[in-house]
Amino acid sequence: MNRPEKHSKSSENFVYSTSNFSPLSTTSCYINLPATTIRNLEIFQNKSDFKEYGSLFWVLNRTRTKFGSRMLKNWLRQPLRDFRQIEERQQVVTEVLHSDCMFFTKLAQLLCKLPDLQKGLCAALHKKCSPSQFLAVVRALNVVQETLKPLICTVEVEIQASTLKTLVLETVELLGDVQFYLNSLDEKAASEGDKTTLFKDFTSFPHVVERKKEMSEVSNKLNSLRPTIAQLLHLSIFHFVTVSGQEYLIEVKNTNLSYVPRDWLKIRSKQVSRFRSPAVESLLNQLQQVREQLKFDCYQAWLQFLSDFNTNFYRFKKAVLNLATLDCFLSLAEFAKQEKYCKPDLVDNFHQELKIVDGRHPIIEKLLSGEGQYVPNDTFLNSEKRCMVITGPNMGGKSSYIKQVALITILAQIGSYVPAESVTISPVDGIFTRMGAADNIERGKSTFLVEMQETVDIFKNATDHSLVVLDELGRGTSTYDGTAIAYASLEYLLREVKCLTLFVTHYLMLTELQDRYPGNITNHHMVYIVGDDDNINSKDESTVLHSCLTFLYKLEDGAAERSFGLNVARMAGMPESVIKLAYYKSQQVEQEVKKRSALRREFVTLWNKIL
Repeated sequence: MNRPEKHSKSSENFVYSTSNFSPLSTTSCYINLPATTIRNLEIFQNKSDFKEYGSLFWVLNRTRTKFGSRMLKNWLRQPLRDFRQIEERQQVVTEVLHSDCMFFTKLAQLLCKLPDLQKGLCAALHKKCSPSQFLAVVRALNVVQETLKPLICTVEVEIQASTLKTLVLETVELLGDVQFYLNSLDEKAASEGDKTTLFKDFTSFPHVVERKKEMSEVSNKLNSLRPTIAQLLHLSIFHFVTVSGQEYLIEVKNTNLSYVPRDWLKIRSKQVSRFRSPAVESLLNQLQQVREQLKFDCYQAWLQFLSDFNTNFYRFKKAVLNLATLDCFLSLAEFAKQEKYCKPDLVDNFHQELKIVDGRHPIIEKLLSGEGQYVPNDTFLNSEKRCMVITGPNMGGKSSYIKQVALITILAQIGSYVPAESVTISPVDGIFTRMGAADNIERGKSTFLVEMQETVDIFKNATDHSLVVLDELGRGTSTYDGTAIAYASLEYLLREVKCLTLFVTHYLMLTELQDRYPGNITNHHMVYIVGDDDNINSKDESTVLHSCLTFLYKLEDGAAERSFGLNVARMAGMPESVIKLAYYKSQQVEQEVKKRSALRREFVTLWNKIL
């Protein structure tokens, strides 16, 4: 069989291939997704026990191969910025979702049978794979070739998406000569790891051929000693025996020991005695040396064979990446089959727009499956209305809401369908989050310092095409300082950065910014019910405090009147005496704040008159 044409000189050319490198800055292709955002949004692991369960990847992943799963992780880690590239993915997912072409069924069946080809090719590249592992890789690649090749006509006629056609046709072409490497191997020897009989034809490895010839000559010399041994032992016929791995033993019955020469080496003695003559021992030593040299030469032949295989590494790697991409498309299509999932409508990057109708949290909805229905909510942000300030009681669903908006944005920009009635989005260039409380004790950083540093990073990196999600900024310090920092930070985002912003806060003073920036910022709150209908609109704090608080998890316009922290404390089982004292102190603080606010307003009025 003729060797396939080589496409590169050696595997060392790997470092010279520009396709194996990415620039340090990939902002032109992918959105900026910092580690804090990946952690806060639970993209790859939940924040409870840091397992995959309960993460976005856990919800999304329906891949059938390990290399497909890794590619899907890369897609989540690097959502696309260019809406044309996103549209290409959407077109493929839509066709897979709605097509009844048999190709997709056969492709899914094929992918389920494949080992980790990406890992196998890397092991072959570094010559760290065994013959059995290599056999599994080339056998699987050959199965891919033999399965996809007969489907080419079906793909060309029935598949509409050009991306899909290219992936399939290119894969078949790239794997055109993989059968050569499979046919070169003796599959039984490869499965057993025997390199001395690994190849069907050793003519390409002259050292191995020469060594086998030498071994045959020594074996013939050993066999030529049999007549002489038979004559010495007064036997009509004689054969060497092998016992417990020891070869070329001369077995003599104890009744014939008198015929054994004294210079024979005794090996074993029980019912029968076994010996080796000096000539046999000498030739056997020579045979062992040739065998050791043969093993070395066969190992070198194996490395040479791998080097030859690795000249095609780029092509085979590309074929596997194509299969991984196909696997990801099948996974996204499977994900899109869920009820009330929609394909996002994309608008160009020149306009800021994020419109979500009846959006839902993909992770929480999955976790609540069969137990309850997730309450959908709308979102509308654009170049004018850039910010939503969200208030409301603790546990009311504020954090879940802002996370769902960010997660829907990520899903939309990897080309996936999303959990919503409809979505219109202009791709963002980055998603930045600041939420939760964390410190860094080993580096001497307090919770508040970490909070401020993460906020500064947002100021430095966010642009007017970014999505910024802030949850209770400023809570790590005193109420006055926290309020001031949150107020100033939000105003900076509105005035300087001009990004799309979701800002959750309990500082009701921030709702005043709606009056300062009309049209740019709107106030919203999570709906709740306090007690019965008679208490819903009650202004009496004590009545509200002793009423039952019911969360509706629905976003409505306007700011919340209070945060109901004491009600939540009662729900947590806080002692009633603590609740009462806290209520009394909160009333004192509120009255003091009102007095100071009134004095500040009077001072400002007088100052303005003086000026």
